[in-house]
Amino acid sequence: MDDDRLKLRVRQIASSVKNVRFDELLALLDNHVQPYCQARELPYAHRNPRGSHHGFTVGSNTFNVVTPHGTSLVKRAYVQDFLDAMEEIGLYE
Repeated sequence: MDDDRLKLRVRQIASSVKNVRFDELLALLDNHVQPYCQARELPYAHRNPRGSHHGFTVGSNTFNVVTPHGTSLVKRAYVQDFLDAMEEIGLYE
């Protein structure tokens, strides 16, 4: 995914923070944000210690995304943490 499409996808997430699916957010982070960070030599890490909490480090931001229970939608607070990290690395304004 090129930078413009990645920025567009992040803007789409920002426009509907209450309707972000867990698997889509994880796929975006691992399949697209990670290569973006690697190409620019920015820190990126994904930690999942066999639990429901997935820890991410993107740039200098560290945040969690918790596996939803009873639904596939991520809580708004976790999406906002994701957006804050994307803003720092230049994928969201």
